[in-house]
Amino acid sequence: MARKVRLRNPPVTEAPAESVSAETLPASPAERLPARLRERPYEYRFFQAVRLLNLLLAPRPPAGRFASPAAEAARFSSHQTLSFPPAEIRSLELGGDAPAALSVNCFGVSGPAGEMPVVFTSYVIERQTAGDHALAAFLDLFNHRLISLLYRSWEKHRFQFPYERGESEGLDRYLPHFYGMGTPGLEGRLEAVSDESLKFYTGILAQSPRSASALERLLEDYFEVPVEVVQFVGQWRKLDEAAQCRLEDDAEMAPSSRLGLGAVAGDEVWDPQSTARLRLGPLPLARYLEFLPGGPAFQALASLARFFSRGEVDFQVQLVLKREEAPGVCLGADGADAPQLGWVSWIKNQPMGRDPEDALFEL
Repeated sequence: MARKVRLRNPPVTEAPAESVSAETLPASPAERLPARLRERPYEYRFFQAVRLLNLLLAPRPPAGRFASPAAEAARFSSHQTLSFPPAEIRSLELGGDAPAALSVNCFGVSGPAGEMPVVFTSYVIERQTAGDHALAAFLDLFNHRLISLLYRSWEKHRFQFPYERGESEGLDRYLPHFYGMGTPGLEGRLEAVSDESLKFYTGILAQSPRSASALERLLEDYFEVPVEVVQFVGQWRKLDEAAQCRLEDDAEMAPSSRLGLGAVAGDEVWDPQSTARLRLGPLPLARYLEFLPGGPAFQALASLARFFSRGEVDFQVQLVLKREEAPGVCLGADGADAPQLGWVSWIKNQPMGRDPEDALFEL
């Protein structure tokens, strides 16, 4: 095929524009951060700025953990002022191997947002004006920890942020339990579908009972193609020889031989409810070929459909091709242009008047 199949394996959250891989990040902390954050940190909200510092200053531990404050990604301080702060962040300083120094207006033991009396803040400012920064530095020992815990309390129930740092201690490790894949032995069970993709669709997979409309939304979003689930397609079921109706003289006749109880003429029975049809399309030719048996999207489609139905429903796949992309048959063609009987083989001498929907096969 001309291009690689585009399967949707979405992350839980979108990462910043910069690469967050520790191997590809610039060595200098100043070069890792966005220029806007370095030059105008006051334009950022506090939580977003700390999120970026934790993410882009790896491998330093995130702020607020149990590591030494000197080793963390950021060191917090509270700006001492009596004026109304115009922004949550006062300044950001980057100093070589030291943590990023982030001065905030929004929290602290003193200042306009602090719990200490105003007269105490006035005294701290007075000492700073006189060149004595000891008291402010002492208060910042507590401010750093309190501000770190403030951020951690905000991040606690926003599991996507630890997730984007590669941590698996957040809520995301519990998501597989909602759809029955929570034990380590079940990891990687679905062929051609990653476990991270299943986490993204926890809301749909956790539903009980699972509906046809939910399956449509799942497949449409994952493959980014139109999907219709046709219910009650039905199929013939082969009867075991012991379950077939037969004439017997035995007084203890099997239920399958009793008229009105289970007698069926023949060796097959029609089952109207155990089969559904997945109708995909109309598709461009390149995407159409990907969903054919042996194509790169076929196994992922089969895995998702079977997992969603818990193996209780059989599936047929009907592919619909856009009429303007239906190729003609070229005898002797090789490779991608070779005709495939029943799938890609239309004899035509003029544009087709409908979207071809002849390809029908079972998963």
